[in-house]
Amino acid sequence: GVLQEPDHLMPIIAALRIKNEARWIEQVIRSIQPICPTVLVLDDHSTDGTPEIVESLGATVFRSTFEGLDEARDKEFLLDRTIEAIPADYRSYLDGVPSSPWWCLAIDGDEVLAPGDGALLEQLIEGDSHVYSLRVLYLWNSERLVRTDGVYKTFRRPSLFRLMNRAFRYQRTPWGNGANFHCSNIPQELLHHSTPCEARLLHYGYLHREDRVRKYEWYNSIDPNNSAEDGYRHIVQGDVPDVPADARLRWAGPLVLEAIA
Repeated sequence: GVLQEPDHLMPIIAALRIKNEARWIEQVIRSIQPICPTVLVLDDHSTDGTPEIVESLGATVFRSTFEGLDEARDKEFLLDRTIEAIPADYRSYLDGVPSSPWWCLAIDGDEVLAPGDGALLEQLIEGDSHVYSLRVLYLWNSERLVRTDGVYKTFRRPSLFRLMNRAFRYQRTPWGNGANFHCSNIPQELLHHSTPCEARLLHYGYLHREDRVRKYEWYNSIDPNNSAEDGYRHIVQGDVPDVPADARLRWAGPLVLEAIA
C-alpha cells in the first residue's frame, strides 16, 4: 500500500557529535527538541558529565568506542544511527528517493537554534530543496554581542539535509593529520547544493576569551601551519598580543562586535 506521510513534527532527526559541552548542551538540545523529538548524540569521550546531561533530557547517547580524532568517521557513524532511527516501514525512502520526507539537522554541541527559528525549518522541509545552510552567529564576549567582521559577518553552514540515500558518505579533508578537520555537517553528495535560509544558530563556543585561546592552541597543536586557515589567528584576534584587534587578517579583522539582532 501507499505509505502515509509521517507526523509533521517527526521527520527531522537531530544528530550531534560532541565532546565536553556540559555548559551549553542542555540549552542546545532544548532549542531543537520542539522540532526534533529524536536527538542522537555521539559523545567523544567527554570527561565533564556531558553524556549524563544529554540522557537526562531524553536524547540518545552513543558513547564513542573510537580512538583518535576523525570527524568524517564519527559523522558517518552518526548518519548510520540516524538512518536506523527511521521506522522500518519508511526505510524505502532511503533508496535514492528525492521526495523523502525525512531530514537530519546536524549541528554542534555549542550551537543553539535561535528562538522561533524552528518554525522556519519546519516550513522549509516542505519545499523542493534537499539541503539548507543556516546562519551561524558567533557570540563574542557577551551573549548580546556577535562578531561581524570578515567571514564572521555572513558565515553560514549547510546543516539541514534530506535523508534520501543510505549510501551517502562524508568527504575526507586534508586537515588535522588524519582528523579530517572542517569536515562538513552534510554528506559529500549534497555539498554545493545548499539553499540559504535565515534560520540562525547561536554559537557559544567562542563566547569567552579563555575558550578561544584554548581552541586556538588545540587546533595548532594538531593542525599546525595551516595556511588555508591562516594559522587560526582569527579565533584569537584581540585576545593575544601577536594578533591585535585592529589587525587585518586573511579571513577577518579588524575586530567588529555588534549587538545581536
